[in-house]
Amino acid sequence: MKHNIIPKALRWMAAAGLCLAAAACSKDDVASLETPQEGITPTRIIFNVSRGGYEGDAETRAPKSEWEDGDVVYFGVQGAVKNTATYTGGEWVVQMNSSIPDNPDFLYGIYAERGELNIYGHLAIEHGDVAYTESGSYKVDEGGVATITLNLDQHPQGRMTFTGIGRGKELIVEGMQRVSLYNTNTADLEFKYAVILRSGREDGTATIYGLPTPTIVSGNDINLKVRYNGVWYKKTFANKVFKENSNITLAAPSTANGWTEDFTEYAADDLKLGDYYYADGTWSDGGLRKLYPDGTYEAETIEPLKGSDKRIIGIVIYAGRHATDNSDYTKALTEGGPTISGNVNGYAIAITNATGTRDSATADRPAWLIGPGGAGDYIYDLDSYISTNQYNWNGYANCQGIHNFVKDHAGEGFEMRHFQAAWVCEIYGYRNWDYDGSVNGRDYTWQKLLKAPAGTSGWFLPSIGQLAYMRTNINYLDERLEAVNGYSSGWPDYQARIVPLSYKYMSYWSSTAVSGENNTAIHQFITPDKPNVAIKGNRNDPCLPRPILVF
Repeated sequence: MKHNIIPKALRWMAAAGLCLAAAACSKDDVASLETPQEGITPTRIIFNVSRGGYEGDAETRAPKSEWEDGDVVYFGVQGAVKNTATYTGGEWVVQMNSSIPDNPDFLYGIYAERGELNIYGHLAIEHGDVAYTESGSYKVDEGGVATITLNLDQHPQGRMTFTGIGRGKELIVEGMQRVSLYNTNTADLEFKYAVILRSGREDGTATIYGLPTPTIVSGNDINLKVRYNGVWYKKTFANKVFKENSNITLAAPSTANGWTEDFTEYAADDLKLGDYYYADGTWSDGGLRKLYPDGTYEAETIEPLKGSDKRIIGIVIYAGRHATDNSDYTKALTEGGPTISGNVNGYAIAITNATGTRDSATADRPAWLIGPGGAGDYIYDLDSYISTNQYNWNGYANCQGIHNFVKDHAGEGFEMRHFQAAWVCEIYGYRNWDYDGSVNGRDYTWQKLLKAPAGTSGWFLPSIGQLAYMRTNINYLDERLEAVNGYSSGWPDYQARIVPLSYKYMSYWSSTAVSGENNTAIHQFITPDKPNVAIKGNRNDPCLPRPILVF
């Protein structure tokens, strides 16, 4: 236990409670302090903090039980976890930035291995260990001694340690999410999808912290994809629990340890990522021959088919029906609209955005929603109509939910055009008017060459899960789109509009809502130098729409 004496010059009180700046001082300062006023101004602070371990497999290396210089613990009451204690020279230096009443009902404390308070007073966290408590205490006794007690025994992430990793060797784990933001209490912990990279330590271990995304979990099994020594491996671990507060240990990926190399090979006749999709509803080989989990690939140069009916309108992004897609494609989005009566062959992305051109792609970005009352319209129950799941492929079902909302709220003036991003995707191929039903100088008649063929779902706004998959494979998809641009020189009004997904740092609207937040939806940065994360955006923010269809 370490404590710091607070010099007289640093004592002051805030109207809402005690707020002190504390620093490590000499014992000589004690005699110079006046008698505490009714126990409000401490003569010293005792900062008593401990950290619990993870549950599960035996530790393969000593856990970080001792504090190191530079370690920071953030603490405070709900809504103001802004005070810090920094381990410096063998003791804690406490900086009180926010008031704490004596004996609060709840004192929050959190440690993040790589965390920093941002300009909003939130703790922005990079990959690393995180520990917290919601049941700390702050007490000032009659002698003026304030004691802060924090037992950081909760971990919102799991701990996964690989053994037998060469020193400095790079290990990449796919399909994970990690803590990225802490606001005021654990209900405000935010996670983000992350490809986690670690290097081997001197003791031959590499440790990651996080939780598995639903994409790699099957029942009680975890289907891991790991890149080590330049090779991708995969392995299913049955009944290997990896959840918050848990610790698991795995041997370094190798075929000798039961891992298999992970890649998918394709033949020319296979339907696959990057194939050309035509206006007549057919497709042809785009050249992909081998695909790895991180989106790296091997491909041949294959030109599209020729002919008046072989106008490319899309690029295939996925073959077959995705396991997380529960959409009903037998039900049209609009009366008399296209449907699919048989099996789903795959998904294709449009070769252009639903608005704008290559060189003016920022000029026409719709909002997610501008209600009949204007941008200030709030919707309180939309997430009961559409999914808030950030991993599923229910983009079509989300758009059906928006239509259902419009039907149920028609009496309040809602129309589909108020949901601008979804609406411009649905009328892609038919549009020649603006959101108010008038032609305002923008000519959208060029889209008629790109309308969805019969027997498809029609174009719609994708979910965040569908956008995230495209982000993973951004390099190959953009290569295909650039190739289409080269083949389109003889097509009317095409070449200036075929836009790579990552062109000019684009961010795209999804059809996914944010649970419990009345005025936000989710969009996705799709560009090679941006992390693959979903970004919450205000529903009246401008952002790009990129239609997809199912065939």
